[in-house]
Amino acid sequence: MTEDGTHGTSGYWYPDRQEQAGVGLLSLMRRYRAAEVSMRERKRRSMRMNATDMEAVRFLLRAGEQGRPVRPGDLTAHLGITSASTTAVVKRLVASGHAERRADPADGRGALLVATVRSDDEVRSELTDVHARMIAAADRLSPQTVAEMSAFLTEMITVMEADAPSVEADGADRPRPMSEMRTHPHQ
Repeated sequence: MTEDGTHGTSGYWYPDRQEQAGVGLLSLMRRYRAAEVSMRERKRRSMRMNATDMEAVRFLLRAGEQGRPVRPGDLTAHLGITSASTTAVVKRLVASGHAERRADPADGRGALLVATVRSDDEVRSELTDVHARMIAAADRLSPQTVAEMSAFLTEMITVMEADAPSVEADGADRPRPMSEMRTHPHQ
């Protein structure tokens, strides 16, 4: 065991094993995740948004693609923040041209939130090239490798989600699990 309590250079708390392929693969997954987080942070900064605002835009874009109306309460639930914080997020997004408030046809006093065309264009220009290169890398894999990797990643997702509550006590809709996410410019 090393000084920081981990085993070897992998950074995982697994005992030394003769076969290190599994630990090596998990280390690569960790490096991929760190690289992805770093890339998304760079893109977010280039768009001059904080993480909450970017997640709000992504949520609005996905809802727009699916034809789902978004009310401020929906955004509050998705982001897991207070209604006062949601008001601040919406004000910033409207002021920056990333979102619009529209009258709710079902409730004349209410508002719907919609991502703007500018927002959609900006997200696409920031992420389309990266996603195209990711898809190209995946397309080079054999069907057997894709099937094996899909099974492995599905099992890893199941392991990560095993102890996650399915619905919060307050009934709030939290960010979607990775198993529900698609490779898409808005993600």
